[in-house]
Amino acid sequence: MFPFGLRVRIPIYSILYFGMMVNILKNDYGLYSKRGLILQKLAEKLLFVEVNERIPKIEDLSIDLQVGRGTIQTSLQRLVELKAISLESRGHLGTYLRSKNHHELLKSAGMNQITAVMPLPYSKKYEGIATGLTIAFEELHIFFNIAFMRGSSLRIQALQDGRYDLALVSKYSANEHMREDKDLAIGLSFGEHSYVSGHALMFADDTHTTIENGMKIGVDPSSTDQRTLIVAETTGKNVELVELNYMHLLSNLHAGKIDATVWNMDEKSSGEVNNRPLTTANGTMLEGEMSEAVCLMRKDNEKLAYILQLLSVEAILSIQKQVEENELIPRY
Repeated sequence: MFPFGLRVRIPIYSILYFGMMVNILKNDYGLYSKRGLILQKLAEKLLFVEVNERIPKIEDLSIDLQVGRGTIQTSLQRLVELKAISLESRGHLGTYLRSKNHHELLKSAGMNQITAVMPLPYSKKYEGIATGLTIAFEELHIFFNIAFMRGSSLRIQALQDGRYDLALVSKYSANEHMREDKDLAIGLSFGEHSYVSGHALMFADDTHTTIENGMKIGVDPSSTDQRTLIVAETTGKNVELVELNYMHLLSNLHAGKIDATVWNMDEKSSGEVNNRPLTTANGTMLEGEMSEAVCLMRKDNEKLAYILQLLSVEAILSIQKQVEENELIPRY
């Protein structure tokens, strides 16, 4: 068992990919050969050249990559042979990029595998967005590996540590952490109610409708959203905050060890306990940003930003909806 509820899915094609990369290392354009590294850097540069734009001059590329002009010309020809790009030389006007194959160019740039960390898939909404992202990356021929971890703060910390390329969190949580870390950025936004449908107050006693003085309130300190809503709902009240793992909140509520908590209404067990709407204006106001799913990334990851703009948010949300309505079996 991994710490903090971490679960990792490693698809079989990742194992096959590793074997394929071992074989690639044997040829002249292997990933860690000199030619392979130049090819990768050149492919990275061409990712950001628009079709029908002029590519940098051979001389400039030679100086930038610190290799001879011949090496640059050979690498460009290799990309053409791989059908990653097509070029047109126009003499003194320079060389123009006439087409590019995203799949082949990304592969040459060493960007055909992405790892993401997401919430534990305990709701259809989380399963749906995981399925949507999986299918979207598959269509780009990019290997997409997912780890599951509870707590947005823990997921974002793992992203900051460089363990993952993406972290799926709420827009509110992303904004809170971006205020502290200017190196973070939102790569994709999915709109309201793509992360959760909403939150509600949950009570152990069927007669309660609001949090009252003297109550024990369950809070997960690693969940930015839940912790913030608990603070909003308990401000000015004499209560005891009991720190618990988010996944254990309802079981502690059923056992009478806490009197109330805030919970995600999409969770399968949410209808089994006394749940009531949030009572404070502040909590209700924050619900909009908390309901929206975003992919958080490191700002300097330009290749990932390029890939993300190739994805269709509408297609991902359509798949999420199909999973939520049991029209599509989750796959991630």
